[in-house]
Amino acid sequence: MASLSNKPAVWGGVVAAFVAAGVAAYVTTSRHNAAPASAATTTGGTSQAIPTTGSAPVSVPQGVMPQAAPATGALPVVSERHTDPGQEYYRQGRYDLAIAFWTKAAAAGDALAAHQLGVEYMDGKPWVVPRDYDKARKYHQQAASAGDPRSMFDIGSMYEFGLGVTSDLKQAAGWYGHSADYGFAEGQYNLATMLESGEAGRRDEVDAYKYYLLAAAGGFTGVPYDNQRLRINRDAPTPAELLARRLSPAQISDASARAKAFKVITGPLKL
Repeated sequence: MASLSNKPAVWGGVVAAFVAAGVAAYVTTSRHNAAPASAATTTGGTSQAIPTTGSAPVSVPQGVMPQAAPATGALPVVSERHTDPGQEYYRQGRYDLAIAFWTKAAAAGDALAAHQLGVEYMDGKPWVVPRDYDKARKYHQQAASAGDPRSMFDIGSMYEFGLGVTSDLKQAAGWYGHSADYGFAEGQYNLATMLESGEAGRRDEVDAYKYYLLAAAGGFTGVPYDNQRLRINRDAPTPAELLARRLSPAQISDASARAKAFKVITGPLKL
């Protein structure tokens, strides 16, 4: 999914590809437990995580302490299923049966099925289902309410890029914030960029650096990007490293302490 703004887009991979990720999304540990890699689009001069494909994460920024990371292991999941007929149908290319299974399961309260439907209706792959942002938001809302941070993140993306809704950066930041609270590294990263730029409705560089640290500890650091040449440059500093250059040692220490004190929320989302 590309940025709908006129800011340069950077593709490096992320929020693990929704189709490939669907298999692991239905077991105890989610597809995001395996430290997904960065994809970014620039927002306010800072790269922003977006749903796409990718591979390995990059280095951890200054000040991060691995022992401070709350989400390097399994993310909280809202239900557990060791087998999923929907995924079996999907792997066989019997997409109509997969969608029918997930639709019936979601109607019965299965949040994992709701998340998968949200992904499929948001992606709109023509051989699976037509794109329908209203249905995507409905199912992502169901999964998010049950405590799935991936759907919280995707709702944030819908508000950020105006997918089926009026673009609203404060709403986007709020949903990224929920995802961040549940320990989702991509949500932490996107919230950091919006806190740094002020697009979250407030500007707080210390809190932004805290979330950069948490995201990096979870395996997501963004793509080093040369804003002058408008291209990926692996030798360029990450957004967190650039921010660290502006912060005082006391501010970095404060952000690190906040990251260390961070506790992941689990269970249903309380709005």
